[in-house]
Amino acid sequence: MQASEAPTIIHPGWNQYRRRVIAAITDVEMLMQQLGKGLDSDGLTAEVAQRLGLRIDTQADFDVLSALVRAVRPIGREALRATREDQGGQFSLLLL
Repeated sequence: MQASEAPTIIHPGWNQYRRRVIAAITDVEMLMQQLGKGLDSDGLTAEVAQRLGLRIDTQADFDVLSALVRAVRPIGREALRATREDQGGQFSLLLL
């Protein structure tokens, strides 16, 4: 599926799609922390697209997904922080 064809806020599948994007962001952020690296928003958008199997063939596709990634990235980071605190800095890495 093209990123620009993904569910929007008025679509019944929106919450599920949003949760999947947040989970992908959290996984990528966790991996980057374990590797001691970081990603800018563009790199994170590309990684999320790959993990979710979304095609970003056009600038419109990229822009749509990038806006969502930027909007929900703080939620993914908070989930990562909470997981790290709950598990004393240790957590398992689930690779998709």
